[in-house]
Amino acid sequence: MVRSVSHNLNTSCSLLDGETGPGKVALVFHIKIKDVEGYQQWFAESQNKFRSRRLYCVNIDPVPREGMLLDQLVIDEFSSAQSASAFMSVYGVALKELCSVYAVLAVKPEPFMTFCVVRVISWFIRLFKGVQDKGPLRSDWSADNTAVWPDKKQMDVARSQEMDKTLYVYNLNKYRAKADYPPSANINKLVSGSEAYDRYAKIAGFELLRRGAFPVYGGKPIGLVDGEFDCMLADHWDKFIFVRYPQRRNLLTLIESEAFHQGQIHRDAGLERVAIFLGELAE
Repeated sequence: MVRSVSHNLNTSCSLLDGETGPGKVALVFHIKIKDVEGYQQWFAESQNKFRSRRLYCVNIDPVPREGMLLDQLVIDEFSSAQSASAFMSVYGVALKELCSVYAVLAVKPEPFMTFCVVRVISWFIRLFKGVQDKGPLRSDWSADNTAVWPDKKQMDVARSQEMDKTLYVYNLNKYRAKADYPPSANINKLVSGSEAYDRYAKIAGFELLRRGAFPVYGGKPIGLVDGEFDCMLADHWDKFIFVRYPQRRNLLTLIESEAFHQGQIHRDAGLERVAIFLGELAE
């Protein structure tokens, strides 16, 4: 895993070169901006440089996760680790000076066709089994284990936003080595955390797809390329999942549904920790 080496970017980029292998690499920038004008200039000048594509720029809900308060997430995809390293050497150093919070996570992305297939599947499921979320939202759900769910403050802020706007949810998952089911659970408990999460994903995934929600990006986290040692992103993470919901109300209705709650036990059993942020595309 690439460790946080904010004091020595060259060393970190060298590790990135050595650990990704051939193929594409994504850099996910987690930032809180202190120089707005300078950042706007950086954003324009850095776009699609060093054989990259700027895929997403998302304004994050104004609430911290484990003490990390962000303004934006930016996802850039590069043709190779070498291109990502070259970009960081030029534009990473410049961006750090413009931000009060700055952390860059490298991800080995899943093939583009994976997300195309999921999108088509969502279209068919929505055609025959689709649901429309309408009406007032309930607001009584809260997680017992906030290490793997949005905490109360995140939920309160999420409920205060515009419900009809498209929502993007950033998930960074860390699985348990062995699933931790309660003794009362009437299920095979001798599985890995990843297998338990897959059980949750089958239940929750169908509920997402029938609402037109689906992952639009994701992959295997490589590690923190630049940031602070005490940043939560410096942990060892197993999976990055970036999900688009047609409307914010889709997520908030989904987590209140009985079908979704049937999968909650598997998520709790499978995950050790989650970094989760909610937000909307920057205009």
